[in-house]
Parts: sequence; structure tokens; C-alpha cells
Amino acid sequence: MVYYVIIFRRCGMAQKAWFKLDNAAKLYPAISTNRWMSTFRMSAQLHESIQPDVLQKALDDTLPRFPSLNVRLRAGIFWYYLEQAPGKLQVRQDEGHPCMPFSKKRDGSFLLRVFYFRNRISAEFFHVLTDGTGGLYFLKTLTVRYLQLLGHDVCADQGALDVADAPKDEETLDAFHNIPLPDVRLSRKEEDAWHFPGTKEISHTLNVIAASMPAAPLLEKAHEMNVTFTEYMVSLMLLVAYESQKESGKRPRPIRVSVPVNMRSFYGINTMRNFSSFLNPGIDPRLGEYSLEEICHCVHAFMAHYCTRKHLSGIIATNVAEEKPLLIRLAPLFIKNWAIASVFRNAGDRQFTSTFSNVGRTPFPTGSEKLIRRFEFLLGVPYDPLCNCACIACGDEVRITFSSNIRETTLQRKLLCRLVEMGIPVEVESNYQEES
Repeated sequence: MVYYVIIFRRCGMAQKAWFKLDNAAKLYPAISTNRWMSTFRMSAQLHESIQPDVLQKALDDTLPRFPSLNVRLRAGIFWYYLEQAPGKLQVRQDEGHPCMPFSKKRDGSFLLRVFYFRNRISAEFFHVLTDGTGGLYFLKTLTVRYLQLLGHDVCADQGALDVADAPKDEETLDAFHNIPLPDVRLSRKEEDAWHFPGTKEISHTLNVIAASMPAAPLLEKAHEMNVTFTEYMVSLMLLVAYESQKESGKRPRPIRVSVPVNMRSFYGINTMRNFSSFLNPGIDPRLGEYSLEEICHCVHAFMAHYCTRKHLSGIIATNVAEEKPLLIRLAPLFIKNWAIASVFRNAGDRQFTSTFSNVGRTPFPTGSEKLIRRFEFLLGVPYDPLCNCACIACGDEVRITFSSNIRETTLQRKLLCRLVEMGIPVEVESNYQEES
């Protein structure tokens, strides 16, 4: 088979007009349907209303700086691949529910959407393109360029890229296949985890609850337990799930929270594509009673043991090894899709109770401190009925966003109430009202 590769030039640097899917991305097209796709949203809330025409110009300037985002998904005989998208990506007014599946009719060929609503700029990504870190780079760059076009003296720093610079080869690198990996295959077998009971929402519905709170008292609580902020929040989620499971009166089952881990810090590779792994710290209520202190100890010990370069490399090595057998490489795409979808349906989100994705503290670009109010991070609709949680910190504020495809708000309500009981002030926004 002959592959024809088109080359285009920007700022004197040759860029491929197509990309192979990275190891993480290969999952998402296979399990996507007209009703569900793995998406996420990054937003910047400003102090002034958005000017759509200026935002469009900022997008036109920004998108060529991210060639691995300026693409569409194509199906080959053996694998999917990404190629340069035709046409022009248009900004749109935000309406309806966030993180809905991409539609060729409405979204053109792009796997990226840019919205505006009042004072908010939002970018939504099909997970085949990038992860939260890559998405935040794009959003920051877009926001900085927008502010620059308005005449503000804002620097392209602190995670925002200069649109005048040529893309670096490292930024489009498939990091999963460009790092040293051990010759090992780890077992993925885990008992199904407990899920919050609830009423599944109709398709294309995402219930969102966003909570803002000061960072200092939360960090103080974490330090009292000798754990990190992420470990503390995961522990609180496990405690709420543990108490809810006891109240349900049903047979105890393991409770786990899936935690994405940014691999860039382990390998020093600053790719704009996917480069994350996942760990599932948890507790087993069948073993006895748990206090918050004990859960914090369990989570901290788990992360200390498994959140290491060696173990995470083993996870990646296991995933990459599954691509290599000749029989798999030569299997037609439709067979690969069937096999991947079957495995995911039988495992997938069943192995954890919820997700906590924390992109960490993100500083404001220089000169934007009085122009940008906050950044926001939102995970899309879960595959199975459950509630996801995304977190980002800006300045002295933590923004926690819950996304759920069930009507009940047990996890969200109990977790936020517990924070308030600790003396932490919480400001809550939501796109829906729970039925009485």
C-alpha cells in the first residue's frame, strides 16, 4: 500500500498534513457512537463580554499554531488517521448542553469546537486529539491572542504559545512510541467497582455543577493529612461513596476513583497530543470500616507506590504491546473496532466509581491578571452512568466541576456539603435543577 503525504509550510517549517493516532487516541473512534463521544471542555471566563468577530480572528491566528488540532478523522483500511481539515473553523455562540458528540453536518470535519457566551470563551475537544494539558495550552493561546487583538499588552507565556512561532516537532510527537519502555505486560484485571445508583438521563444531556472555593484552606486540610491536594480530594470522594454505599444497604463492593496522570513531567516531553496514563486508587468496604484519615493513608500509599515512572511506563508498555502483533496490524479496521468496543463495554468505566482529573494550578499569562477571571475544566459525558469531576486552580481559587449523566446529585451534594462543614466557603453554579 502506498501512502501519499502532503506537505505544507508555515513560518519556513515543514509540517505533515496527516498524523497517525497516538496510542491513547486509538480507543476513542472505536467506542464512539452518534449518542456518545469522549469529549472535554476548557474555558476562560473574562471580565468583559466576548466580541465574536475578534474571537474569530484570534482563532484564525491560533489554529495553524496547533497542526495536530487542525485535523479531521479519516478511516483507512487498517487504522484511523488524522489529516489536515479542509475549510475554516467557525466560532459559535454557546447553546445547549456542553460536550455533545461531534457531528459532521454541524461541526464540519473538525474535532474541535470554539464557543463564546457572554464573557466566556470555550474550546471542546474530541479526546482523539489531545488531553487536558494539550487542551489548556490551546485555550490559553487562543485567549491571549484574543486579548492582544483587543489591544491589551498580554504576553504569550505561562502556558500560552506565541502564534507567530513555528510549531515544534516535539509538539506533534506521539510520545507513547518515542519513550523507552520496559518489556512487560501488566494485568488489567480489576473487580468491577461500585457505582452510585441513579436515573440515567436522556441522550445528549449533561448535568453540570461547578463549585468555586479558596485554595488555601483546602491545601491546609490536605497538609493536615500529609497528602497532596489531589490525594485529599480523591479521599473525600471515596469517603462520600463509602458512606453512600452503606446507606444504600446493598452488598459492599470496591470503590475506586480514576486519576489521570500527566506523563509529560516524567519524560520531559511537551507534546500537544495525548500523553496521560491512569491510576485507580480505592478502598474495599468488605474489609471493614474506614475513616477519612485511613482513606487518605490508603490513597497516599497507593499513589506513592504506583505513580512512578517505572510503573506508569509499564502501563504504557502494556498498551503499546497490544498494537504490535502481526495479526492485529493486518486485521481490517472494522474488526479492530469490534474488538476494542467489545473489550471496553465489558470493562471500561466499570472498574472505577468516578473520575477526578486535576490539571493543577495554572498561572495567568503576564498582563492578563485583571482581564481573565478564571479558567475552567469540564469532562464530558461518561460512557457508563456515573459522575466525573474535573479540577483546575487559578490564582487563589479552586474550580471543581462535576459532570454527570444521571439525575441524582448524591456525590456532588455530599462532597460540597462536607467542604462547607469544614468551614470552606463554596460558591455553586449549575445548568439544571434537581427534581423534587
